[in-house]
Amino acid sequence: MATNTFYFFDGDPEDEAAWQAFVATHSESVGMSERATSSSATIKTFYELFLILVIMVALVGTVLWQKDTTQIAALENQVQTLEEELAHLALAQETAAASASLTSQRSPLVHNVVNTDYLRFVVEPTQIAIVNEIAAQLDTAFGQLSADLDLPVDPLGEKVNVLLLGDSTDDTNFYADLGVIVINVASCAEPFACDAQSVSQEIYNNLYGQLARRLLDKALMTRQIRPEWGVVVTHLYAYVEQAHSVPSVATLPAYKLEQREYAQLLSVSTLLLHRGPGDWMYPDYASIHAVADTFVEYAMVTYGLASIPPLLDALSRYPEWDAVVTTVYGIPVEQLEQEWHAYLAQQYPSESPYAPLAE
Repeated sequence: MATNTFYFFDGDPEDEAAWQAFVATHSESVGMSERATSSSATIKTFYELFLILVIMVALVGTVLWQKDTTQIAALENQVQTLEEELAHLALAQETAAASASLTSQRSPLVHNVVNTDYLRFVVEPTQIAIVNEIAAQLDTAFGQLSADLDLPVDPLGEKVNVLLLGDSTDDTNFYADLGVIVINVASCAEPFACDAQSVSQEIYNNLYGQLARRLLDKALMTRQIRPEWGVVVTHLYAYVEQAHSVPSVATLPAYKLEQREYAQLLSVSTLLLHRGPGDWMYPDYASIHAVADTFVEYAMVTYGLASIPPLLDALSRYPEWDAVVTTVYGIPVEQLEQEWHAYLAQQYPSESPYAPLAE
């Protein structure tokens, strides 16, 4: 009788064969199932390892990306800084080139400095003769006008700088912005050809006018003139700029002579009629300026430049003409008007068919 691992059959061999076939079949199915289970576990393990690898690669990539981003931002900042530095450098080079161009266009470096008590002249060597001729006289006139306007001037203090330029193409604004009085000799000399004396006188008059205006500006800085007297101040400027010289009939233009003849028919109180446009009393400007111009001339000739400070004080305080006249000149306004008309009639005889106002 054949034997089996599990069972022994004492019977029919066919039953034994069938059993052996069943056992063999069953054993093969179990082996396949076990092999399938083992393969699935291996695949799962590989999948998990792959996921871990992917995650690690992603983490490494993220770290590297952040590091690269930081480096790129730093490089961009460096590039921007370099661009700004290059722009500043280019601007500095352009400024230096423009300054060099302007310097090359200016006159040669001045070589002479002439000092007086109140003034400092800076001149080119070719203009030194003009300065030597007018410096002392101009310094004396400046000191006298300062005293007349009651402006203290210290000879040991800061001097007024005057620059004489011989080149008419010079950029004078560069010096004027520094408070320097600039005289262009070429412009002053042009109308007089080669007449050196006339050129010197023209330069003197020009300088005196600018110095006088500067002093009157200084006198007005401490005063606030009332609006109705603004026209008087305007003609004060015009008078002091002309070296307070009395114009002669021969040198006056025709319109100035007509103005002085016209003023003899007007009242000095016309100055008070100054109103704004639209006012029914808005006067003809010809009348206002005729009175203001001739009155300033009369007052300066009669009472002198020393009367300007009290006149400015009164023009700051009083809106009434009577108060101004009595305070400054110590006479009634009627008397001042008579004396003013008499001065004009004598200085500028009228040829008008109209007689002056009855006194």
